[in-house]
Amino acid sequence: MVDPMTTCGCCECVAVVLPLCNGVMTVNRDYKGDTPCGMKFTTLAGTIGGGKQTPGFLGHSKFNITQNKFLAAEGGLRRLVWMPKMLKDEIMERLQKRCQEIGCPDLPEKIADETVGITEEQILPFLQERKHPALEMEPLI
Repeated sequence: MVDPMTTCGCCECVAVVLPLCNGVMTVNRDYKGDTPCGMKFTTLAGTIGGGKQTPGFLGHSKFNITQNKFLAAEGGLRRLVWMPKMLKDEIMERLQKRCQEIGCPDLPEKIADETVGITEEQILPFLQERKHPALEMEPLI
């Protein structure tokens, strides 16, 4: 996430570092609400579109979330702390399979969504209560 690949603004999702949670959130184009980074998808897409490299921001596809290279330099899927419920539901089967493969089968239940909160301060207690693995990882920043 220091030197992210470039993308146009038409990516399906944008991942963003959430420093307080020591993790990463992702949001898909179809989600219109607020996110824990304080920006909606449209604003996020504008920060990475047009070939810009913005440290801490990464454009990607929905199914990229469950590929083994997703956030590999940051510790992989274990860093994912928030995503919209609609996206989680859409990729749940793939997400569960990937979490099994990495030895973290309960990770989907530890990932917060907008029903938990839309700020880092709101989702952090949820992550702490569920012992989200990102909280035990080396600091991102």
